[in-house]
Amino acid sequence: MALAPGSAVAEAALPYQQADQTAATQEAKTAPLSQDKQSAATNSSSQLPPLPTSFPLLPEVVVQVPQEVVLDNGLRVFLLEDHEVPLVKATLLMRGGARASPPDKVGLATISAGVQRAGGTRQHPGSALDEALELRAASIEGGASGEAIGMGFECLTEDLEEVVGLFNEVIQEPALQQDKVALYKAQVLNLIDHRNDNAAVIPGRELRKLVYGRDSVFARSPSAAQIGAVTAEDVAHFLHAWERPDGAVFGMAGDFDSKQAITLLNQSLGKWRPHESQPAEPPAIPTTPLPPQDSSGRLFLVDRSGQTQASIAVGEVGIDLLDPDCFALDVLGDIMNGFGGRLFDEIRSKEGLAYSVSGGWNTTPADHVGLFVAGGETAKPVEFLAALQRVLQDIRKEAPSQKTLDTAKAQTLNSFVFNFASTNTQLQRILIYSLLGLPQDYLFQYKTGIEQVTSEDVRNAALRHLHPEQQIIVVAADRDSFEAPLKQRFGKVESLSIDN
Repeated sequence: MALAPGSAVAEAALPYQQADQTAATQEAKTAPLSQDKQSAATNSSSQLPPLPTSFPLLPEVVVQVPQEVVLDNGLRVFLLEDHEVPLVKATLLMRGGARASPPDKVGLATISAGVQRAGGTRQHPGSALDEALELRAASIEGGASGEAIGMGFECLTEDLEEVVGLFNEVIQEPALQQDKVALYKAQVLNLIDHRNDNAAVIPGRELRKLVYGRDSVFARSPSAAQIGAVTAEDVAHFLHAWERPDGAVFGMAGDFDSKQAITLLNQSLGKWRPHESQPAEPPAIPTTPLPPQDSSGRLFLVDRSGQTQASIAVGEVGIDLLDPDCFALDVLGDIMNGFGGRLFDEIRSKEGLAYSVSGGWNTTPADHVGLFVAGGETAKPVEFLAALQRVLQDIRKEAPSQKTLDTAKAQTLNSFVFNFASTNTQLQRILIYSLLGLPQDYLFQYKTGIEQVTSEDVRNAALRHLHPEQQIIVVAADRDSFEAPLKQRFGKVESLSIDN
């Protein structure tokens, strides 16, 4: 039986394979070759087939259409059957997430999602839930993103009914144990203590605060005092406020019968109701208006005493997910980045100013404008920034050649098929689009949009959304070493203090 590369079985067998191969190699080296064998070896090497120059077209992408039902409580359910292996995976997404954390307790969403899973349920508190899952080689996991709380499970087909029952308990009857609250608070506090250890993450984080506003739901960071004040009652209140069936989507993919699955879900999650304290309709996710932007091109320096490298982030307001320029800007991002990209070629390959450099438009969150961010790490921040601004200005001045455009578009279009690599991958996309209110054919709209991008589209989009001289610059570096040369080149350098 052939062993799959990278599999645990292959790795376990590899040392023995190597030993056998080494012995065989040594034997071959010491044994003299006969004249016939020498001739055969020569003929074999001279008759190697040529490398192929053309390949057959890939088959058409097959998109599985899920069965969609809405339970009586308003929960939207998507089911995708896949009987290749006897496994089932499911995901529940509930609107809320980190943006829903109250201003005085930023980080509450993360703690709440963790405690909801780790604390077990009223029927299976704490480790009892873990043991029940381990007996079935199943798992239930959860967490919070910016816009949602997610819970999911994975199990064997034969255990589906039992695991759905345990999952339903986690959603409707979480134990929310005090010791688990303390555990997750300690974990978040540890992250806060070390969030500035890696200087490379500081400029991007502080850039978001400067563009969006320090207290914006899109940029804020939790403080130790806020996390320390979180209680089990806060966790319960947060979950009551944001977890409700009519503000959620549930998807299941794998080896099951859809008709039986709907019956099972009606008997479990179908009985889920909004908490009595909740309003009749799901609340809107909190947002923060974009503040007026300063177009003067300010430069901020975060002192990192003793650091020999400077970490840099440069940025400005970007676009939202549905902006018509998103296709052209994504193509421009491919033109700028990676081996052969404009930023890489100019700043690394030609000038040797950085090992890595990148730039592009971040279009998330879906209901708010993202950012354009570029940056890297360098021992010569003045030269790096000058080169970066020059490349960005050149991109505004001249449309890319047709060859450059085609290469960049191919990077996206050739990877399109991987969006359908598995049933579960397709299910996750369906759930996210449904939760965010995007059309289910958005991915195909995106593909068509990329195909239609022209060189002039790229240049015009760059003119509208790329303004190097107006961008905010954040540098994390040793002040004694770098402040004077930065001032000499860019004028005013503003000191920026950060939260410890």
